[in-house]
Amino acid sequence: MFNLKNKLKSKLVDIIRNNTPAPPPPALLYGDSYWYAGANLWEPTVILALRDLCKPGTTVFDVGGNMGGLTSAMSRLVGPKGVVCTFEASPRIIGYLQGNITAQGHNNVYVYHRAVYSKSNETIMIYDGDHLNDSIFIEQSPTKNGKPVKTLALDDFCDATGLAPDLIKMDIEGAEYEALLGASKMIVRDHPHFLLEQQATDMRCFEFLADLGYVTIDLSNYRQVCKKEDYPEGAPLRNVLCIHKNRLSETSYSLSISANDVCMLGPQNFEKNHMNGLTSKTFQLEAGRYLLDVDFVANGVDNSMMCGVRCEGLDIFRYHGYSKLIAGSYREWVIDLPRKGNLNIYFDFQDGSLDPTFQFRAVSVKKLNGLSSPLWSSLVID
Repeated sequence: MFNLKNKLKSKLVDIIRNNTPAPPPPALLYGDSYWYAGANLWEPTVILALRDLCKPGTTVFDVGGNMGGLTSAMSRLVGPKGVVCTFEASPRIIGYLQGNITAQGHNNVYVYHRAVYSKSNETIMIYDGDHLNDSIFIEQSPTKNGKPVKTLALDDFCDATGLAPDLIKMDIEGAEYEALLGASKMIVRDHPHFLLEQQATDMRCFEFLADLGYVTIDLSNYRQVCKKEDYPEGAPLRNVLCIHKNRLSETSYSLSISANDVCMLGPQNFEKNHMNGLTSKTFQLEAGRYLLDVDFVANGVDNSMMCGVRCEGLDIFRYHGYSKLIAGSYREWVIDLPRKGNLNIYFDFQDGSLDPTFQFRAVSVKKLNGLSSPLWSSLVID
């Protein structure tokens, strides 16, 4: 304690002597501050929807907290008077989640080590995934290694706690439908917004929520989803927003968001970079929300691709995975610029990896009309 006091006293003396207080840490204009240096670019289209929808002082649930990237964003957005309940079933992930929440100082977050399911107090197995994407379905596990975990139905949780969530983000590797079945009473009563990761061929969640009065919007392109054919062909995974029709007017979302063409970037606008990939020449966009339709093909699975958008040299949007996955599921990118900026689009291959099948074709840039994050969310997140 004595040494700590001396260090603090020494710092104070230096400040008084120099009459120049230490500068504050630089603000982050894009994304949330993560537990490592830089912006939180975890699930960028979902982060953007959270900025649109999470309100200060509300209660929100993160079902499938994983390592806490989205929990962290939700914590900052609902603020000190809000509540975040995050649920993680995996025994090997829960420690990372708890550690990261503690490291970030999120004292409005409550962590529950349970598998959110259709019924409470059952014991089911959860199996190791290949990228910390553990699942209750053994066929999704490359190792077939499983551990038991207790289940929890959200209806029972809400009845026991008296909590009424305003928004629920749910990404539990294909078990979302079972989780919704266990929340039907709460859904009818509270009409929370839902952010779901969905298999494009599995429409059970869509149909379940549609029967309860919900509309669904694809967060990759802001188009309404009415049937599975509305998803792009060949895209296995989509993040979707489900809003009850009685609450749609509370949001900036609509079922027919218009867009204006801004520019088209072709191969002539890109150059090879030192990461075995490509980087675009610098181009400028005004403040606003933009949809980038990124047309490229790739069939490689034994590689590590990182691609996205930089503004003024800082990453503001990023995906990381093997190239075939990104080319199949993540070719529509949404960015939100709080001010005019100079941008570059990039495709990097990490750790010396390559994909000889990678072929870039074009990027079309459109400005989405009528969409912008609330001012308070920019103040909280930036």
